[in-house]
Amino acid sequence: MHELSIAISILEAAEEEAANQGSARVTTVFLKLGSLSGVVKEALLASYELAAEGTSLEGSHLAIEEIPVVIYCRNCAAQQT
Repeated sequence: MHELSIAISILEAAEEEAANQGSARVTTVFLKLGSLSGVVKEALLASYELAAEGTSLEGSHLAIEEIPVVIYCRNCAAQQT
């Protein structure tokens, strides 16, 4: 399950950003997830909760915005989702 390593990386980045901002508490981490990323949203959410235990982000929420694939045609300059 590579979602656990991704969750750990997200937590590390969020903790570092919070420390740089002088923030006392992170309540929500926002993430955009592309539909071709190969990441299972539900597995990432579960992994995030597990990885956050015992850290400064314990109890925080991972808010995932799913991003659709956008196809671009150079010939007609059209985009399609």
